[in-house]
Amino acid sequence: MKKKLFIILAMLMATAVSYAQSSNGDESDPLPFIVKPTNPGGAHDPLPKSPVQIPEVYLDDHALTFDAAIEGCEVRLLDEYENVIFTDFIEENQTSLILPSTLTGIFELQIIRGNIILYCEIEL
Repeated sequence: MKKKLFIILAMLMATAVSYAQSSNGDESDPLPFIVKPTNPGGAHDPLPKSPVQIPEVYLDDHALTFDAAIEGCEVRLLDEYENVIFTDFIEENQTSLILPSTLTGIFELQIIRGNIILYCEIEL
């Protein structure tokens, strides 16, 4: 009986801890990036052998905020016809990027890191 009670208590505590970690107050969830290679790889430019680290990028109105994981990367916005309508490079120690306020609608946000593209759909 004590063993069952202990297991139930442990499960309840694990649930409470995961709920506390997933609720982040005023912050929204990070953007849900998908990874795709820019080329199929090969002997001269192989794909990474380890999983790609997905950076935490947040969107608030027209402001992107992020950590140092995308330093040196190119950020692009593509319209519904896959035309590049905005591009910028992330400098060292840069933690935010303001997108033009004249852009409204649904766009594909891309972060280009070497031969990997991280992309997701955003609405401005």
